[in-house]
Amino acid sequence: MEEYLIRPIAHIRSDYNEKFGIPRQSGLVTELEQAVVIDPEFSNPDAVRGLEDFTHIWLIWGFSENTVDMTENPVRWSPTVRPPRLGGKVRKGVWASRSPYRPNSLGMSSVRLLRIETEGELALIVKGADLMNGTPVFDIKPYIPYSDIHPEASRGYTATSDNKLEVDFQEEMLARVDGSKRAGLIQLLELDPRGAYEKKDGHEYGLSFADWDVRFVVKDQTLTVTDVVIRTEGMDHIK
Repeated sequence: MEEYLIRPIAHIRSDYNEKFGIPRQSGLVTELEQAVVIDPEFSNPDAVRGLEDFTHIWLIWGFSENTVDMTENPVRWSPTVRPPRLGGKVRKGVWASRSPYRPNSLGMSSVRLLRIETEGELALIVKGADLMNGTPVFDIKPYIPYSDIHPEASRGYTATSDNKLEVDFQEEMLARVDGSKRAGLIQLLELDPRGAYEKKDGHEYGLSFADWDVRFVVKDQTLTVTDVVIRTEGMDHIK
């Protein structure tokens, strides 16, 4: 089998500590900043010269937390998947989805570029990323509206309702979260962090977010935050 070698050029620094709760697409949580930190081997400001003229960029990255190890068993994949958008009950072709379980474990995200930092480490500061902290990035490309936007595009099965949850977040608990991250956390909770196969009304869930563990329950269409505690490494999160 013909093979190609790719290696990371950068890694993401974000508030998403684990797969549970990460937005299912880029651009859904717009109020949180992330950093695309260029690896030392490629940390040359000349490589991003001119990128500051673009408002958005594409990130090509790897699903590094897949339970399927594509390096040891590259043929272990399924031609069909069950998209969460369809409740996890209907199968679609893997290439008609953005599932992480695909022959080449690659993802792509369109994010807003806020600024480029060159002091110390070379980093692109972005908003709207849907990547877990530490995710490897394999390539960066400018987003070009005249070719990348297709107003006539159909949404396929993703045209189903995009209902958001109402979030009940008491001020006393919200005050425990850093002010710069509160709006982003609320956006994340509105999207319903629970997976397609684990939506149990009244069950308490735990979301590891930045420096906090946020615990919540969902009943009907309302998510109620029950506690916010300082995150400690190794804490057993409620799922």
